[in-house]
Amino acid sequence: MKILTLQGHDGTSEFDVFLRSVSTKLEAAICKKFQAYAELNDVNTSNSLKILNPRIWGYKGTIYKLRVDCGKESARVLFAKTQDNDIVLLHGFIKKTRKTPSKDAKISMTNLERLKHGAEVSEVVLPRSLL
Repeated sequence: MKILTLQGHDGTSEFDVFLRSVSTKLEAAICKKFQAYAELNDVNTSNSLKILNPRIWGYKGTIYKLRVDCGKESARVLFAKTQDNDIVLLHGFIKKTRKTPSKDAKISMTNLERLKHGAEVSEVVLPRSLL
């Protein structure tokens, strides 16, 4: 299982921008979760994983929501799986409210549509210093 990220219009990884915006501790916690998924070749072994409800949000497809808590910081990472069982990171954000903000859900849905229409993806290189 590979961990992929969508490329932004300027060629940078949108998810890398998010990772650089969080603390080193939270970044390490996020990377460890995805490294575990890659090693197990499965995402369904996590208690901190949910699926956004398509009936509420009005989209087609499956978007997983991973909860990552690290001390007082809390982040959510929204991702999808490809037919090849790879993970594509759609969006990450710092959790501030109880519900997933509609702005963040819409960004993920837009990125899922981009993915379905052949958007460019690249493999995420998880920093070994954080693992």
